[in-house]
Amino acid sequence: MPFLPSLQELNELNRILLIVHELRDKNNECSIKSVIKYSSSITFGGRYFDHFQTLRLCTQSNFVSVSKNMIKLNELGFQFLKLNPDQFYEITTQQKDFVSKELIFNGLWMSKARDLFLSFNLNYILGTYDLSLFDDFLPKRLNPIINLLKQLNIIVIEDNKIIVVSKYVPYVNNLLSEKKSLSQDDLEKILQENRTIADLTENAVLEYERKRLLNLGKEKEAKLVRRISKLNSNAGYDIESFNGDKPLFDYDRLIEVKSYKGEKIRFFWSSNEKRVAEEKGNNYWIYLVCNFKKKRQIEPIMMQNPAKNLFKIKTLNISAASYLIEQEGDIPLIPIYEKNTKGYKLKI
Repeated sequence: MPFLPSLQELNELNRILLIVHELRDKNNECSIKSVIKYSSSITFGGRYFDHFQTLRLCTQSNFVSVSKNMIKLNELGFQFLKLNPDQFYEITTQQKDFVSKELIFNGLWMSKARDLFLSFNLNYILGTYDLSLFDDFLPKRLNPIINLLKQLNIIVIEDNKIIVVSKYVPYVNNLLSEKKSLSQDDLEKILQENRTIADLTENAVLEYERKRLLNLGKEKEAKLVRRISKLNSNAGYDIESFNGDKPLFDYDRLIEVKSYKGEKIRFFWSSNEKRVAEEKGNNYWIYLVCNFKKKRQIEPIMMQNPAKNLFKIKTLNISAASYLIEQEGDIPLIPIYEKNTKGYKLKI
């Protein structure tokens, strides 16, 4: 079972991943022995840490993959390091948020977090979840997850209550709304399968695009089709390709790959992907791949300019998980006085 790290052990993630990043060869990997040797020469305040345990944490988090005494940075590892541009050994605020979203609410420690939050109560006044340290009994087995959530700033302890920080209330809500509680082993298996399928599907679309262009007689363009998702996860799409003949070889078909199971279309489209789609217009495409099978030739459903066309399809049910509302200019307000109270009404 995956162990729950302390803040110092979370800091060690940076050291190990930075060393792997520095020592990696052209195949993006290096030997475990070289990583251990390099990391053993560095101490924090004269303290040494269990490097093998940190490596195990990196592997369980899917930040790295290990094979035949070689270690390789995975996409999640690259994303984690990007949030530490100054290469500090201490985990940054952005990295804490990343760990919270990727490992607490959607990954390695999801079941442990759910186990804790099932004991929480809704606090309608504060608009959050809380738990009284006096009135509610908490088994000792929950102490490690409580300490980890405190270190990640997901919860705070105030007035003898454990309170979920408002930023993470929607994530707790989604976690508790899951109808089926999975075991940790089942969860890890599903997450790994999803990552593997996504990786294989993107490669399949890459080959599909190359074949499509070759069939059009565009051999040079076919050779230039590339997958960018592993190196630029914030691009808003996965593959850069061409519609056809491009004398200057500037990419004009930017493809976001979505895979799903079953016969009915179902996928998530992030706000960043939607924003990029709006910017790119007709150059942006979504390729939908249903029930991906490794040995079967894919036949993707292709949608051009989804920012414009997706919402026109009446047979698709589109629901927003949340909205971000931010003020950009002056807002007209009308003062309202009622006896000893004063407020404002938003002028429409």
